[in-house]
Amino acid sequence: MDLRRMKTVFIFVLLGINIMLSMVLYNARNYERQEKQTMVENLSGFLAKNMIYLPNTVTVPDSPEIYNFYLEKMFGSDHDLIEKFLGQNYEKNGEGSFKSTRGTFSVESDVFKFYKSNPSDSITDFSQEKIEKLCRKEMDNLGVMSEIYEFNGFNYVDDGIRAIFTVKRNDDEFFDAYISFDVSEKGIFSVSGKNIISDLSVSGGSSPYYSVASIMADLVKNEKLDPKISHTIVSIKPGYYIGKSAESYRNILAIPVWQIATDGGIILHYDARNGQEIEE
Repeated sequence: MDLRRMKTVFIFVLLGINIMLSMVLYNARNYERQEKQTMVENLSGFLAKNMIYLPNTVTVPDSPEIYNFYLEKMFGSDHDLIEKFLGQNYEKNGEGSFKSTRGTFSVESDVFKFYKSNPSDSITDFSQEKIEKLCRKEMDNLGVMSEIYEFNGFNYVDDGIRAIFTVKRNDDEFFDAYISFDVSEKGIFSVSGKNIISDLSVSGGSSPYYSVASIMADLVKNEKLDPKISHTIVSIKPGYYIGKSAESYRNILAIPVWQIATDGGIILHYDARNGQEIEE
């Protein structure tokens, strides 16, 4: 057999092997899809019997990999947070409320709201691009690590619009870390947020999330879902949750979670390491 013929035969052998491998891979993926579809159909039927509905439009995600996220909160105490916005010369204005010449400030369980006395940076262009640029400039002024915050657009509120930024690292979303800005023609007149982060890093290996199907089957026993009325699931997402930490404790490990939201505004977080609900 000459060399040219041997090369031709070798090429056809490789082509045949590639076709066989492609068929095996296709069949395996097709089997996984069918298996998942059957699981979702069985789960939907079980939930529906208990007044919890899972529409076909809601995707049940596959389990991603868990990564260990270590983060540093920008403020170690309420005093640090208040002083950042009001300065050192502030006074108490009621329970959880404070004021100074800069404005008024309220804080409750890591959630804060600041109203400026004298907004600056007047604005006439309310395009998303201009709003995002204005808010990121304000973040830089506050010392917030703006590069880890993703702009989620804005909503209309009294006297203007509210631009919302949430923490996201690649595809990993942090559900309880956000900062938002209320903007009018006079500029930014209010800032609010929760768990402002100054540093974020990933450490260690990874492992799969706890199956969301197992968690959803447990929804029928969740006391937050009234069994006497119907509930429709509107989203299921994997992500991370920070939670409430001691005031002086700034360096913490974010918890991997499944977030399940319903049409009634109920949002549940389940620890993706063990399937247990996180009490908020």
